[in-house]
Amino acid sequence: MMRPNPVTARDARTLRRLIGEAGLAPWEGELTGVAEHGIALGPRPDGFGGPEPFSRCGGVPAVPPGFVWPRSGSGPDALPDCFVAQIDLAEVAREDVNGLLPPRGLLYFFFPGHDGFGGRDLVTVRFHPDRSAADTAPYDVAADPAFADPTAGWGAPPWEFTGPPAALYAAGKAMSARVERFHDQPLLDLPDEAAHRLAALGSAALDVAPEHGAYMVLLGPDRETDQYVVPPHGAGPDRILLDAGVPDFTGCPLYYVIRDEDLAAADFSRVEAVTVQR
Repeated sequence: MMRPNPVTARDARTLRRLIGEAGLAPWEGELTGVAEHGIALGPRPDGFGGPEPFSRCGGVPAVPPGFVWPRSGSGPDALPDCFVAQIDLAEVAREDVNGLLPPRGLLYFFFPGHDGFGGRDLVTVRFHPDRSAADTAPYDVAADPAFADPTAGWGAPPWEFTGPPAALYAAGKAMSARVERFHDQPLLDLPDEAAHRLAALGSAALDVAPEHGAYMVLLGPDRETDQYVVPPHGAGPDRILLDAGVPDFTGCPLYYVIRDEDLAAADFSRVEAVTVQR
């Protein structure tokens, strides 16, 4: 059972300070009890001097030999899925303080269906456990007949949906505990006074956020507090694998959800995507 994913002691101290500043000190225990650690991926800070990160969203993916781009449909009507993100797990391993992810390997996230996708459906997440960024090269789009008309289905090439302007990302320090309420069912059984104060706060008021600003978050809490993504804290077999933000092609928050048993086995074959209508 992999459910526990607590924040670090340092982040817990920061969270308690934020709770006090928000006038929620009487409910500190309840709020810190639902805090979860996550790994933030955001634009590289100014003055970043290290090697170019492999982990990023959008662009043409860098892939290992033999990589096959996933398609939706079959036969001549099959169209390339949209590439969302690539993650080098070795790059983010230091930030995975609870050791929930494999320590190495490459993950590739795709989004299926060019018409009619909505809600929660199975998607393609490719995991190459024995590969590193050094084993990859940009996908040869020109050699793939599926990209003869690169705008077919999507209206734009499936590698141009980058969301924010900056496409390259670096792992941030421990991300963030969001302790808002679920829309349909309370995340916490709080009195009305506390619930009203939570509802009045800005969405980032109780975040332990990285300095460079997060766009994608691995293993983080549900930013939109929508029951359709994951059940209330501590219940159900699922957790968020990737909060992909609000990509251009959905226009709404996009989450990738994985079963705990699959994450424990490093099995990414049953990941589902959830789009949350706002």
